[in-house]
Amino acid sequence: MSFSNLFGSSVVDMDSDEKKSEEHVTKKIKITTNNGWEHVFARGGIKSRFTKTTTADATEFIKPHRPRAQKQSLEMLISLPLDILFEIFGRLLPLDLLHLARTTKALRAVLMHRSSTTVWMAARSNVKGMSACADDMSEPAHASLAFDMHCHNCLKPNVRNVDWNLRIRYCSKCFKERTEVVDDKFKQAYGLKLQHCLSLSMTQNRNDIRCLISDRESLVDELSKLGPEERSVLRGSKRDEALVRKEHAVLCTKWTEGEQQSRWKELDHLRSLRYGAIVEKLIELGWEEDVNKLPDRHTARIYKLTHFEDHSLVKQPKPLTDRIWQNIQHKIVEFMGQMREFRIQQERKQQIRERQSLVATIYSDWQRENGYNEFLMPTAADLFGMRQVRDIVELPFHVTVTAEDFQPVRGELLEIVDAWKRRTNRDLRSDLLYRLEIHPPYWQAQCSVECEKLAVAVLTCTRWLCEDIPQPNDSPPYMYFPEYLHHRCNRIRRRTWDELDPANTFAMGQGYPGSTVQREWSTDGLEFDEKASRTVKNILDACDLDWREATVLELDNLDPRLVCLKCSYGNCCDGERPMTVRSWRESVKHCAKKHWSDSAVKWQKISDEEARSLRQDQKEAAASTTTPPRKIWRCTHCHNKPREPEKMTVQGMTDHLEDHHSIDPIDQVVGKDFFQALDVPPTAIPSVKLKPKAVDPPPLKFRAAHWERSFCDDIYP
Repeated sequence: MSFSNLFGSSVVDMDSDEKKSEEHVTKKIKITTNNGWEHVFARGGIKSRFTKTTTADATEFIKPHRPRAQKQSLEMLISLPLDILFEIFGRLLPLDLLHLARTTKALRAVLMHRSSTTVWMAARSNVKGMSACADDMSEPAHASLAFDMHCHNCLKPNVRNVDWNLRIRYCSKCFKERTEVVDDKFKQAYGLKLQHCLSLSMTQNRNDIRCLISDRESLVDELSKLGPEERSVLRGSKRDEALVRKEHAVLCTKWTEGEQQSRWKELDHLRSLRYGAIVEKLIELGWEEDVNKLPDRHTARIYKLTHFEDHSLVKQPKPLTDRIWQNIQHKIVEFMGQMREFRIQQERKQQIRERQSLVATIYSDWQRENGYNEFLMPTAADLFGMRQVRDIVELPFHVTVTAEDFQPVRGELLEIVDAWKRRTNRDLRSDLLYRLEIHPPYWQAQCSVECEKLAVAVLTCTRWLCEDIPQPNDSPPYMYFPEYLHHRCNRIRRRTWDELDPANTFAMGQGYPGSTVQREWSTDGLEFDEKASRTVKNILDACDLDWREATVLELDNLDPRLVCLKCSYGNCCDGERPMTVRSWRESVKHCAKKHWSDSAVKWQKISDEEARSLRQDQKEAAASTTTPPRKIWRCTHCHNKPREPEKMTVQGMTDHLEDHHSIDPIDQVVGKDFFQALDVPPTAIPSVKLKPKAVDPPPLKFRAAHWERSFCDDIYP
């Protein structure tokens, strides 16, 4: 339709120029890819508001036309003679034939024809070690099962789980949906013979045997249509087929695993080449020291770092080209900067540990030379936190610290230890005075009352090491002076799972759990046992001793023998009734174990003459009895040093000194090379059945505390 017809009579009044323009517009123009933009600019279809577009400008804007290359086609391939075509296809791999069969219908018709079986066999022979195709499978189906990487049910890609027993390649979801477990319910529903006629798959869970639901349904339908004899024949044939399929599955599975291992080796080789190339590039950039000191895989896992070989840009199985290196260089250099910072931190921590180890060695030698191992002393961890030691240990990295630098500290050790003991005694005594409800007069300082030595100061340990180790005969682990002061849990602790490099400490050695480290001396793990303390008070009353004055040493020297009056139903010693006689420590354990530490339990002390005779008899019996060696000895050369071992037996200590310190057994001296640990309680004295004689009760008398007596003596001389 022309413009004159479109606008009607209104066009008649136009001037001649407009008519010429109208004639020009209504002229039909053939638009092609070569002249389209030229006509657009010539007509002024695209104009600027300030400039006039000319035809010359349009020709400069137009880009030369490049004809698009035609797509390659496989149509001419079918026109080749079949013998040439089969010769070409026979040199390919089975996966290539599968891809060709999915390109065009013509190629699919050729490759899926029975006459192409030799082509598939030739392609299969190109794969090294691949097993032959099963008799009941076609070559394309065998190739698809072996090389295709999609689920045969839902077509999910990248499915690598192939089951040669069931001849399927399913994803995990489809495998659960299209298979069923052959269990007791299956046997009850379909009988015991059906499972032997089916191909079964053994999953990772050895108790989970599965079969295809479709195979089971088809076999059940087939059996339901036959008579008894025909069913027996069919079961036999199916059983033989299942055995043949199983043998073939074993071969195919072995080949598949071999292919996977070969592929893994190939990928590992490519990764190693890429790793080596990146290392060479980093060395050229000046990162040689950092590359040589990269953290190993174990260290990286502990500190939650990325191992260099596991870096996403390093572990790729691709060769490193110059272009790839330019793209990843800044990220690799940034990673190496982080590794350098980590290395410097670890080197500084290692330097601090070495200096602290030197301090511990000097402190241990000082104790051994002066014979201080048998006294309560601060641990090496206590010294690490002191200002005099910390100022030397924390010197800059470039400063070399030797044993000579710690000589001023060695000269002040005696003063440091005395100050530490005063603080420790003050804190311990104030706590025990409160627990024992002892209130000295206002003119006497609390720190001067040696309440830690009292027999009623009974403590137990609540630390993990004592709770994890069961006590013999379920006896409560009561501790008295000086055992609880030297208790091992006062100087060690367990390293937490997230504590990688604990500061101001070191690991303990043989005999301790692997996570045990030394700590500053503290009794925060000890707990005052009020019930046991009341039991000791009752025992002291039976011995006519004042619990506010009787010490553990005095009670051990007295070594009384006691009878539990609750076990005798309130009957006292009369010389006719047999009773169990115990030592005072065993009496405390007996009351806790049998009577739940009842404070109402009363005790009676047997006569001194009978107690003396009983002690003599028990001493002679102990001398003639062989007892297992006790671990009661500590090494003076290892005390308070890194890797300090636990207590040992005599033989163990002899071997330790000979193996670790090169000291001949003849030259080993008690007190110089090893000493008896002070946290070991005395040997338990067994209880004895006796008929103790009657004893007159002690007379009642007023007992005053030692500070009360001294006050009265001053007033009334």
